[in-house]
Amino acid sequence: MTPTEFVTGLAEAMNVERTELATVDRALAKQGMRQIARGRSRPDITLKEGVQIVCAWAGAQKLTGAANEVERLKGYRPRSIPDDEYEAITRKSKTVASIFGEEENQLYDMNFIEVVVWVTRQLGAKEEAADRIWLAIEKGGVPEITYKPSLSTVRLEFRKFPIKLDWTTRQQGQTPKKNVTITSAVRGAVLKWIFDVTEGA
Repeated sequence: MTPTEFVTGLAEAMNVERTELATVDRALAKQGMRQIARGRSRPDITLKEGVQIVCAWAGAQKLTGAANEVERLKGYRPRSIPDDEYEAITRKSKTVASIFGEEENQLYDMNFIEVVVWVTRQLGAKEEAADRIWLAIEKGGVPEITYKPSLSTVRLEFRKFPIKLDWTTRQQGQTPKKNVTITSAVRGAVLKWIFDVTEGA
């Protein structure tokens, strides 16, 4: 699927303005984060490129800064569970990875974008999970992946890597707080659509 067709279809799947996604797509292409046409050759959008468009759209403060947002999101890694707690937790509750028959710790070396690509591929095989998975990306903040099997909620939380501590703030006993946060939530059905038109086609 060409970038133009992809953006049009994605806008319909997400129920957002096509111009918003086209702006994100152009910004990513300009920074080399998407293959561009050479002569008459128009390369199809890959799964990773599609995921980057969605994540950049959801998290960017300004859509023209989409490439910076992708780089920012690549700085987040899944928050790991200490080894001594791992078995106790996994025995009592589901994890995002376990819904696909995998271990959560296999995701710990991946960044946020890589985890979303992994989840998108898994949804290709287990589409019934698509209605229960959500990406939540706070603009300028921390992303997470949420799975709602029934009444409970399972979260895969992320943290900035490498971890940087601001000792000045800690010594003063103040934590800077945002008065307003904006979080975009993207349903797994959108990720499943991306899989279907890229690798599932």
